[in-house]
Amino acid sequence: MEANAQVTTFTVATPRMRFHCRRWGDADGIPLLLLHSAFGSSRWWERFGALLPSAFYVVAPDLRGCGSSEQTATGYAIDEQAADMGALVAALGWDDCHLIAHGSSGAIGMQLALDRPELLTTLTLVDSTPVEGVFTPLDAYLVLEQMRQDRALLQQAIALLMPSLPLEAGDAAVANRAYLDQLVDDAAGMAPAAFTEPARALSQWNQFSAARRLTLPTLLVWGDRDAIVDREATTRTLLAIPGANNLEILRGVGHSPMIEAPQRLVALFVDFVTQDFAGFDAIRRSA
Repeated sequence: MEANAQVTTFTVATPRMRFHCRRWGDADGIPLLLLHSAFGSSRWWERFGALLPSAFYVVAPDLRGCGSSEQTATGYAIDEQAADMGALVAALGWDDCHLIAHGSSGAIGMQLALDRPELLTTLTLVDSTPVEGVFTPLDAYLVLEQMRQDRALLQQAIALLMPSLPLEAGDAAVANRAYLDQLVDDAAGMAPAAFTEPARALSQWNQFSAARRLTLPTLLVWGDRDAIVDREATTRTLLAIPGANNLEILRGVGHSPMIEAPQRLVALFVDFVTQDFAGFDAIRRSA
């Protein structure tokens, strides 16, 4: 199957804000929305997007305060960012779409599925924040603030999110280091609030009980070298979502499969969205 090798960028205006986006494929393809995690940008999806079949029309936005999207001091609560994505889907003219959310944006994806279930065909959560949210200790906020001024610390933190990415020797390492530098540049240019407010938002968000309403087909993917999200938290999310049909574990991969193992992640996603979901209907109806 032909892949979406060519990426372009564009801006989408919504009633909430303007979003800078990357896209792959033709506008008449199957709609797929990709959400990056905290300290990320749409650039995190470049390797993954280029490998997806050309049947998909793929859009990856820079979230609020990130990349080249608008920088704001407020609006980082999970329900507000879910509303951002609902407005983006509407502005794109999509009736519904597949959604893949990574890391902290897993909470945004789950909240969007709860608030606007008609917008999503499937939900894929990649090394996602657990359904009960995450508590960030006070001293961790000091480190997050320090990253604004300390590029070396910021680069070290981002590199830890992709432990299997070769950075030391060979041609691949040279390309990977250049790519990592771009990711760090994007993170360093975030809105000041984007360094701390997403963590604060996740500490105030918990949808463990409400997750019983998540009956749309859902796939969870987790890298077994993830230093941020552990397997127990991911399993709790799996069990809390009636529509979740599986947890796929990527061996030897860390928190960022779309960068560390994009081909494996593409294969899992395509296999998931092309299966027959009829077998899960009874479970979802009973939820």
